[in-house]
Amino acid sequence: MNIAEIFDEVAKQMRSDFDKARKAATQPGLKGTSFEQTFKNFLREYLPQQLDVSTGLLVDSQGGVSRQLDVIISDSAKTPIFYRSGDIRVIPIECAYSVIEVKAYLDTGELDRIFQNMESVRNLKKTAYFKPSGPIIYKDNLYGSEWEIWPVNYYVFAYDSIDLLTLAAHIDKTHQNKKLPEYSRVDIVCVLDKGVILNMYTDGKLGALPQPNSKLYVSTTTRSLLLFYTLTSHYFNQARLPNFRFLDYLGNMAL
Repeated sequence: MNIAEIFDEVAKQMRSDFDKARKAATQPGLKGTSFEQTFKNFLREYLPQQLDVSTGLLVDSQGGVSRQLDVIISDSAKTPIFYRSGDIRVIPIECAYSVIEVKAYLDTGELDRIFQNMESVRNLKKTAYFKPSGPIIYKDNLYGSEWEIWPVNYYVFAYDSIDLLTLAAHIDKTHQNKKLPEYSRVDIVCVLDKGVILNMYTDGKLGALPQPNSKLYVSTTTRSLLLFYTLTSHYFNQARLPNFRFLDYLGNMAL
């Protein structure tokens, strides 16, 4: 079995589906829906079964609500669905592992809108869970820090884009201008057939998530989907959730 060739075929099919949707759809909203669905189908096929793939909103126990998000990756076993209509869901932030923005064409304007969406997610608070206790307490090391509960990773996938170096420069400038810490940045960007914008660490290794003193790195490759999957699946396979505390979302409601 040649994994690279399998992903080459998957990427080719995604490109074909993208081209068909672009030619067939006349309404921009329909186009976006088709492109997102093709990518979500890929995720459902290749991500671990304990992960759920949906579209919708994230909320927290303090009343915060995100903007509508293209793809939410959450814990399929422990996630309560507060609202469901078709493929649209409202999910508590505690149960979300990552958000993926899906774009037909990525430019600096789309990046600015992605940062607005991301800010609406990063402002949500993960507090409604039972704190780990006992002689052994497991924590996850991400973004150069230890976490009791998995922080939301933020990824971007696009079918096409402007020059990758221009995108990377705009992302880096926005990170610096907004003084975003590592855990509040756009983590990784994949553009099908073009390449991946990822993170280079101080030891020269490459990864999906930024760390202290890491720098953005542009990898130009026709196997961008495989590279993106390889780097992100490292975290998808580790993601775990402490027991969710639903009572926090009821507040002072009388039962």
